[in-house]
Amino acid sequence: MSEYKYKAFISYRHLEPDMQAAEKLQKLLENYKPPKKMVEKNEKWRIFRDVSELQSSSDLSEDIKNAVENSEYLIVICSPEYNQSKWCLQEITRFRELHGNTNENIITLLVKGPPKEAFPEQLTYTEVKTVDDNGNETTVKVEVEPLAANITADSLKESMKKLNTEYLRIAAPLLGCDFNDLFQREKRREAARRRRIFGGVSGVLSVITLISVISALTINNKNKQIQKQNDQIKSQNEQIEKKNNDLLIENSEHLAAESEKLYKDNSLISAIQKALEAMPSDGEEKPIVPEAEYALSREMGMFKSEQIIPQLSLKHETAVEKLSFMGQGKTIVSQDSTGIYFWNAESGELLKKISASDSDFASDKYGSSNELTSIFEINDDKTGTYFSSTAAPGNLSYQISSVLGNVYVNYAHDVSDDEPGTGDDVYIYNSEYKLWKFDGATGDIKWCSELSENAYSYYQVTNTDNYIVRFYQDKNVIGSSEISMPGSDLFMEIIDRKTGNVTDTVNVSSLEKGTFSILQNNELQDIVNNTVYFYNNDKEAMIAYSIKDHKLEEKCRIVLPEFSVGSIRTAELNMLGNDPVIVTNDIFALKLNANIKRMDNDMKEVLWSTDIPVNYTSGSKIFKFNKDESGSEIDVLGVVTNRTISLLDYNSGKLIKTISLDSEIVDVSFSRRGLIMFTVSTGEEYVISINSYLGDSSRYGAYKIQNFNTGISLCSYSRGRYVTSEMYSNTAYIQYIQKNEFFNTINAGENIHDYNVFGVSEDGKYAVVSAVEYPDTEKYTDSDLVKHFYIFHTDEEKCYEIEALKGYTVCGAEFADGNKIIAALSNSVMDKRLVIIDALNGNINDFSGDYDFQLNALKMIPYGNSVYYTVNNNRDLLRACSDGTISLWSGEKEINIMPEREICNGVADIYDDKAAVFYTDNTDQSRGIEVYSFTDGKRIKMDFDFSSDDGLNVNKLFWQNSSTIGAFMSDRSVVFFNAETGDKKAEISLDGTSQEPLSVIPIDEDRFAVLCRDLCLYEMNSEGFTGRSLKLEIGIDERNGISENDSEKASLLITKQSTDTSCIYVIWSNEKAWLINKDKFKVRYSIDDFVGAPSNSDKVFILDMGRDKAGYMPIYAPQQLIDTAKSYIARLFGEVLTNEK
Repeated sequence: MSEYKYKAFISYRHLEPDMQAAEKLQKLLENYKPPKKMVEKNEKWRIFRDVSELQSSSDLSEDIKNAVENSEYLIVICSPEYNQSKWCLQEITRFRELHGNTNENIITLLVKGPPKEAFPEQLTYTEVKTVDDNGNETTVKVEVEPLAANITADSLKESMKKLNTEYLRIAAPLLGCDFNDLFQREKRREAARRRRIFGGVSGVLSVITLISVISALTINNKNKQIQKQNDQIKSQNEQIEKKNNDLLIENSEHLAAESEKLYKDNSLISAIQKALEAMPSDGEEKPIVPEAEYALSREMGMFKSEQIIPQLSLKHETAVEKLSFMGQGKTIVSQDSTGIYFWNAESGELLKKISASDSDFASDKYGSSNELTSIFEINDDKTGTYFSSTAAPGNLSYQISSVLGNVYVNYAHDVSDDEPGTGDDVYIYNSEYKLWKFDGATGDIKWCSELSENAYSYYQVTNTDNYIVRFYQDKNVIGSSEISMPGSDLFMEIIDRKTGNVTDTVNVSSLEKGTFSILQNNELQDIVNNTVYFYNNDKEAMIAYSIKDHKLEEKCRIVLPEFSVGSIRTAELNMLGNDPVIVTNDIFALKLNANIKRMDNDMKEVLWSTDIPVNYTSGSKIFKFNKDESGSEIDVLGVVTNRTISLLDYNSGKLIKTISLDSEIVDVSFSRRGLIMFTVSTGEEYVISINSYLGDSSRYGAYKIQNFNTGISLCSYSRGRYVTSEMYSNTAYIQYIQKNEFFNTINAGENIHDYNVFGVSEDGKYAVVSAVEYPDTEKYTDSDLVKHFYIFHTDEEKCYEIEALKGYTVCGAEFADGNKIIAALSNSVMDKRLVIIDALNGNINDFSGDYDFQLNALKMIPYGNSVYYTVNNNRDLLRACSDGTISLWSGEKEINIMPEREICNGVADIYDDKAAVFYTDNTDQSRGIEVYSFTDGKRIKMDFDFSSDDGLNVNKLFWQNSSTIGAFMSDRSVVFFNAETGDKKAEISLDGTSQEPLSVIPIDEDRFAVLCRDLCLYEMNSEGFTGRSLKLEIGIDERNGISENDSEKASLLITKQSTDTSCIYVIWSNEKAWLINKDKFKVRYSIDDFVGAPSNSDKVFILDMGRDKAGYMPIYAPQQLIDTAKSYIARLFGEVLTNEK
């Protein structure tokens, strides 16, 4: 018997078709019964596949290592994706180490892609020892192509069918025999098995022949009845199977729709979980619907370079009531109805939970009704917080807001050592008012303030800048009985926040008669320099008292404005430096008013008083901006409520501006440099500079820093991280920006910005990239900028510069004839060059002859070995061929600025070497549509008369197929022509869409789609509207851009073939794309910032100008989406994950 535990180890990538091939191969080999002469008696192969062997493993990496070491053979499931897995490649490396660094006992199974892309590099060579002329023995690498079983096919079903035979190519080396010998043995064994069956049957048949003849007629009739019943059962089963499949599809579509709704409601995590439900789980035979792929890819940000997303979840027992970063951002402290939690802000680990029932914090007096209350020590002054643009230098983008003015986007926190972390320490008291101070960074107790022996009962705790204040009623002890009774005095216990020591105990009984009246009518505001400030709501006055001999003596009072009977009033005193500022808030008959008074230092004189129509309630903030630090011309007072931001002249009280927001502010802080930073409940984080609102309204503006995909009712920020929670949720999330692990960045080096991607080769290996080098200094001029031309190699992830083109602006570039690039360039003095570049070696050849091109927004159409674009103000069409020749649609040798025939509005389309053109003949002012062959100069005019209607125009021409031209007319119709004869084939009215059509695109040989102003694509064929449509979900800015375009911009909508023949790209203005499933007519993926996609490779290139990034990511297989989403959810909620390949 073998000394190995496993006959073979299957190494594969956890993607389709690799996974299914591995699973089926394992079953085939383990169930295979080799010829008896080739194996020991009763030998049965055991094949290792990680999913079947390690379902409950806690240490996957070690178990896999052991399995490799205990396997006689290594079977490698080869595909292009296999080479991207470090785990898979490590399995090969370890197996080779065990076999003398050779490929001995390694067997390959090719499941996808060409061999050069699918085979791991380690398997493409072998080491051979040789002797040189001097007799020295050396080891050299010799290239080899691994012999492999090959099950590549057009479909997964066909591939698995081929495996039923090809697995013998793998079984053969396991048996140590030749495949052909094994294959012939299997054929002979199958033939012998059939002969045995037929031999036995023939003996029986000879005995019953007579009986069979006699009953033949009866049996025949019964067989017909049985066959009929079987056919009926089969038909019913097929109907049931189809019904079940339809129900599964309907269910998945319903779940995907729920996911979309949750996403739009800012419930990101629930949306992802619902989208996962719409996808098949492990082993589930559930159809994949495009709606689920679309929802999951969008929610996971799969086609973005990065996004803000919850990274860690903090689970509470009940709804989160408050939370914040504390200890300078080292921890997060939160509270629900069951207690107070301390979390590690980096890992999300729960450090400790403090509950009212804990022995250290329990109350004998209150028992199970004991409650804990927390006070967070948070400074709203976040001076040192900086922001910077994420876009390229000088690239400024903004949106128009009726509330904030110009909202500048593409800004982010620029975290530095100067930025203060959020929060300090935490104070907690129980129902008896016993008080503890906790270190905000560790959760350790710093001090505990016990209850006074003189107290009969505590009533209140108030927090001020320097003190924690407790109020208690004294007690009287009756004689020696130790029976306590409430005394007649109320005391204020002043506790130093730093030490926990009671600095003074002040009798406040003089405030009112009776403890209840004192507590009801007086609200402690602050204690500053031995002066205590109270708001008396009975006398409607803010009163200052001095402390003398442990008692209060009134210093002064300011009577607050009169208010209407029935109004709701609150008042608050804020000490801004030495200045008392009083805010009195009134709500009456739904009218809001906040009166703001600035007092002199002694609070005896009102320096100014201003009314503003806002609701200054609990949680509102006030902040002073000194002009010396903010750079303003005046000192400014900022007043922030839950929905408004007001700015006042601090010296005069004049109201400068009140900004009323559409949503509630859930977090706000300030910088003395003149910034107000706030986050609103709809998930946007903004920064405004007060200086923007001090002048003309045209200067009004804000900066959008973040846009969350989760609902927010609580939020705290600290040094690049956020902690948020939705209303009534028992889960808080630590959120920060996550880079897309599948996004491959194009990086040309330091100080290189302004990337742009032009052409992409059809095999996806190369891309034309331009970028600008900026000097390493803050001050520069345009002449200091250097423009670069690169060819990006996706295989190497590297940019290769074409040095000869340094300094040129790329106006347009496309690939033609494989790896040739045709590029239109201009330099600083507007000299133009049209060149051919070999992508493989960088060689450049200039076109000769007469050519021209527009410097901006040049639209090149690549086809075959040529590139086409319009010239002469869109009146002619130029063909630039990779052989260096140039030709014009007009037939002229040179561009003629006064042509006899010209293209109308640039309306033309290309198929192979032919151009369909809408033209005007200037000799007789006639118009027509023709097909022109650039190869032989042949022109075929389409059979359509424009002379009867001068107002009729062609908005767009498109090739429905190689022999059919479609013309989108201005009269809301599409006319089809035979491109070879010019005959009119059909005319279809677009009125069936009930919407104004903007553009038309071909879908396949027979169908086309109409984009209408409602941003829906309507499917059409030769009979009109098919009844199917799909919605193009896009952002509001893009939505306005598309819907505002009239049909004259119809050329902005184009299609491009995908490597998946069942799908097609629909592209708007070369910057937004949707991958459409043609058969189902549904959106599969939506791709923002689109710049290109090869038709023969599963890649898509994007240009994220807001983050100054260009690059590409894959067109994801469904299993990639599922695995990524499952892994994310597991990490988010702290589930144990195995190592994924």
